[in-house]
Amino acid sequence: MPISVLKVRVDDLQLGMFVSSLDRPWLETPYPIQGFRILSEQDLRELKRYCDYVYVDVQKSEDHSIPGHILREYDECGRESDAVQIRSLTGRARINYEKSKPRKEELRSARGHYQAVESTYQTLLQDAEGDKQLKLPILKRAIEPMVQSITRNPDAFIWLAHLKSMDSYTYHHALSCAVWAVAFGRHLGLPVNQLNSLATGSFLFDIGKCRLPKELLNNQRRLSIEEFETVKQHVRIGLEMVKQTKGADRMVLEMIRTHHERHNGNGYPLGLSAEKIPLFGRIAGIVDAYDAITSQRPFCRPLPAFEAIEQLYQWRGIDFQTELVEQFIQVVGIYPVGSLVELNNGSVGVVIGQNEHYRLRPLIMLLLDSDKQLLDEFHELDLRAGLESQGTTPPSIARGLPPGAYELDQSLYYF
Repeated sequence: MPISVLKVRVDDLQLGMFVSSLDRPWLETPYPIQGFRILSEQDLRELKRYCDYVYVDVQKSEDHSIPGHILREYDECGRESDAVQIRSLTGRARINYEKSKPRKEELRSARGHYQAVESTYQTLLQDAEGDKQLKLPILKRAIEPMVQSITRNPDAFIWLAHLKSMDSYTYHHALSCAVWAVAFGRHLGLPVNQLNSLATGSFLFDIGKCRLPKELLNNQRRLSIEEFETVKQHVRIGLEMVKQTKGADRMVLEMIRTHHERHNGNGYPLGLSAEKIPLFGRIAGIVDAYDAITSQRPFCRPLPAFEAIEQLYQWRGIDFQTELVEQFIQVVGIYPVGSLVELNNGSVGVVIGQNEHYRLRPLIMLLLDSDKQLLDEFHELDLRAGLESQGTTPPSIARGLPPGAYELDQSLYYF
């Protein structure tokens, strides 16, 4: 099917293109509702006044008015490529981060960085609970090596965040959200200074909860309306706490203020919707929700990671922006790092790394043989291997497994 309509940024518009719709209602502009062809430089200047992007009808546009580089940004059905989608989300060209270190090599240095940021955040939480001023510069110094590690190879820190055992859900949740947010920002191609802000904001967006009654947060039953209204106050409290400290940038404050806003406007505290929610707030909402539903909480059992991905996908266009959900799923993978999986030959393994262009074929570590017996020695298997070979059928994942399946203790494969 030939491409019929393209979404084009106003800076890329050319004379002769036919504008079939806008990024806002026609009545908010002086243009005719039925669409129009761009005939002059004045038309181009006017469009830039009113719109960020428009939709161009390929068939009604003049021949050769649409440059080849724009056509190449779409597939044959007119869907945006990842590069175009990401540019639309972030407003900038994507920085292409490469995995510059093997996972095993990165894991060795990541452990030390993990322990450092773990200890620093624990101290920060104790200060917050003791009504002391937060020492953000110290937290930021601990965060920087973590961000650098994730930019080199995110699999190492994601693995550590999944396996590390911590007593406090609040603490574990903050650290995991920071890892996911940086990995997500890396995928979107954001610059390193913004990745540092994403990590800082993730550590702090729930900091206000430390001033709420602990019995409320540890409640094992559904909260009453009044109790939930009290919990909502953690956004205001957290903002006040962070504003009193040195070194909190605008993006960090936006994350705290808007991480509970939702795409359809049903979030809190401001009821913002769609693109009125800043990008960092939208990212925070997704990683917050994903980590929450995959974590053990006082009132709720965790979902297996593959089920959480399905749940997140169902929330697209409702709670979270569709394009961001789709991009986040590419980061996490259909079978995220740390997931237990059963192969088509009956053996069982844990996912330890992603293959970026083969999301259904990650790197796994085999734990059980086809008879579900614990292997004497665990070994790695790249499910991408053998795809190009003729006449062979490489192993593949038959199904995802819940945590603890076949009585597997994650401490067995922590290394």
